[in-house]
Amino acid sequence: MLTFKKQAFALTIVMAFMALATQTQAADEPDCTVTHPSTGKFYDLRPLIRKDDDKDWTPDTGKDQSMEFKLNVCQKVQQKELDVKYPFEVASWGRRNVKGNSLGKLSKSPVFRGDSLILEYKEGDECPNAANYRRSTTIQFVCDTSVSGQGNPYLISSSNDCSYWFVWRTPVACSTDRPSGGNGGGVFGTIIGVVVAVYFLGGIAYNRIVHHARGFKQIPNYQIWVEGFEFIKDMVIILFAKCYRPKRSQSSYHNLPVDSEINTLIDDDYEDDEV
Repeated sequence: MLTFKKQAFALTIVMAFMALATQTQAADEPDCTVTHPSTGKFYDLRPLIRKDDDKDWTPDTGKDQSMEFKLNVCQKVQQKELDVKYPFEVASWGRRNVKGNSLGKLSKSPVFRGDSLILEYKEGDECPNAANYRRSTTIQFVCDTSVSGQGNPYLISSSNDCSYWFVWRTPVACSTDRPSGGNGGGVFGTIIGVVVAVYFLGGIAYNRIVHHARGFKQIPNYQIWVEGFEFIKDMVIILFAKCYRPKRSQSSYHNLPVDSEINTLIDDDYEDDEV
């Protein structure tokens, strides 16, 4: 019967591989894509990216025409003349009157807040009435197959010219098939390598410095590893014994005399004794 420590060892190994598999899937997702944490559905916003000579997205502001906006998705705005304090990685830009402002730096990582698909740009220029805060942009994507083309963002609210909230109804925000291929094996191997290196190097350093361990006793959870090895060895022996059962050779019985020959030999011996 397996001991409790061996059962715990086996369970730990299984849980570790499940966690690594989950992390690998998340790490292997391309930029500007996301998987819903509850449903597992895949979302890809890359068709909305404007590149090179493409014009930036110009949000609809409704009746409020006092401010002009330029947006891009998972990419810097393509407009060259920004006239902003922090001109690097600007993904959301706005201008009221003459002066332009960065409304947030580039991010390529959309997220889910509940069931809302969100892309945030933060760390823009300072807010006008709060120097300790920086301007930010939040874009909420809504799956809508009834809109024309890819839709267009529109401004929902602006808080003190500091934070801006846009809603974008577009078919691109609907779930889609996950792209095939990728480098999942390489990412998975990298994760395993890093985890194993941190576990062993950190554990050895801790046991050596804190517990003054030497030799194999420096290995973290040394006794569990020994018992784990014994557990695996026992399982291999059991499986080998079940799968490989050598057949008993019958050749050794072929040369044995039959009953009639045995009786003849006994009679001959008896007659010799009488003589």
